[in-house]
Order: sequence, then C-alpha cells, then structure tokens
Amino acid sequence: MFGKTIDYRLLRLCAHGRRPEAEELRLLERNISVESAKARFEKWNRRLDNEIPIDPAMRYLDVGCGMGEMSLALAQRGCGHVTGIDRDPVYIEIAKRSAKKTQLRDKVTFECMNVHNMPNGKEYDIVLSHEMLEHVERPRDFLRRIDGVLSEGGRVIIAFGPLFHSPFGDHLTPFFRFRIPWRGILFSEDALMRLRREFLRPVADDAEQFEDMREGLNRMKFSEFLRYVEEIGWITERLTVNPQLKRLPALWRLSNLLLRVPLLRDYLAASVYAIYRRP
Repeated sequence: MFGKTIDYRLLRLCAHGRRPEAEELRLLERNISVESAKARFEKWNRRLDNEIPIDPAMRYLDVGCGMGEMSLALAQRGCGHVTGIDRDPVYIEIAKRSAKKTQLRDKVTFECMNVHNMPNGKEYDIVLSHEMLEHVERPRDFLRRIDGVLSEGGRVIIAFGPLFHSPFGDHLTPFFRFRIPWRGILFSEDALMRLRREFLRPVADDAEQFEDMREGLNRMKFSEFLRYVEEIGWITERLTVNPQLKRLPALWRLSNLLLRVPLLRDYLAASVYAIYRRP
C-alpha cells in the first residue's frame, strides 16, 4: 500500500507475539476421536445440504486428508473403503494411529503422498477435497489429476477457502489483533512475510512469498476455479459460495447478489462448497 517499510511498521502495530513453540510436538500427541470427526463431517455435509453420498459399494478417496478426520467419519458412517492421502508424514502418522484407536483401520487406508503424484490405474467413485485447494500448487493440474482417478459418473466433492483475493484470504489472521480485510492484496508481500517470520511461530521456512510458505498458498481466483472446472467438463450438481453466511439471511442474500457481478466475485468469494459429476 505504502511500500514495504511503511507497510511493515503499520502492520506491526496490529500484530501480537503468539508463538506456539512446540507445534509439531503437540501434533504428534494428538488423536482424532470418532466424535470430533463426525462433528466436522456433519458441518461440511450441512453446507452441501446433506448431499454427500454414503454407500458401502463405493470407493472413496480423501485428497489432502490431513489428520484423517473426514476419512474416519466416512468410514464410521458406513462408506465403502476410504483411502486418505496427504503429503505431511506427521498428519499421516496421526491418522493411522487414530484409525487403529477407533477400530476403523480395516475400513480406511492412509498414505503419505503428494497429490500431484497420485498413482494411475485407480478409479474412485467419490473424490473428496476439504479445505486444501487454496494451498495446492498448480491448482488446474491438481483438478485434472483428480479427474484422472475418478470413475465415469463419479463425483468430486470439494470445499475450500478462504481464497487469496477474498477479505481474509492471506491466512495470516492468527498473529494479528485486528482483522484487516484484503490485507494480502493491499499491503506489501515483503512486509507480511517479514511479520510472519517474526510473530507467527519459529517457522521451518524462510518464505518470502505466499507460495513458498510451509503450508503453501496459491493465488487462484474464484473465476479461475470456475474456468478450470469448465475446461475439465464436470457437470455441476451443487455450487454454494460463502455458505457460512446462511445464518445471517440478509447478508447471505446480499452476498449472492454481489457475486453475480463479474468485477466483484473474485474479491467476495471466500469459501466454496461444490459437488461435480464426471460425465
């Protein structure tokens, strides 16, 4: 906004010193309970009007499964075999331990794998991607890779956000006292990355741009996502934008109205929940 030096000084006034020193150690001590997995799944399903299919004859793939909550919830609900993949070995270790503890390991498999390296020759009836598309490098290639492992007539169930260009899309809120909308596009990236290194945690990376952060963050716009889906040829069965606003009816209606304006949609589309079908 004012250059990296002035932006840094202004934003530093809004930052605080939250420093979770032992983040990975605490993660390794975690286990996922059936109850917490179920609660997270139910929240996602509600935002899709309870249309996530549960079928013991279907094969499920949970892409970017994290610590395995969604995979475990699907297995517990009676889905066919569920495979969860994630590139983080710490998350996969937690997921495997939780599957064993919850006695679901015969119904779910967890593998440490980069999503771009999913093996050929496997076809899944349902592919799920929850809260990770905004973190994926080369999102267009990722969506095409999903299409490559999806059976004919299979469904992609996807939820992600906040997108980078939306009000809080820089994902840096944890170390700011105040929520500054569109901070990631209004202020200098150098200033924001400097603050991240100083205030968020003792990070394992020295990222100088959003894409290089350990958790990664692409800059895909909502309009770009829609174009990628159109290029692949998926059939839209459900598309809901900003469903978190449903509890505020007036704001929900206003959001839907403004999202119809091409020049505004990329800056107002924060979260996307969708179901697509492969022809």
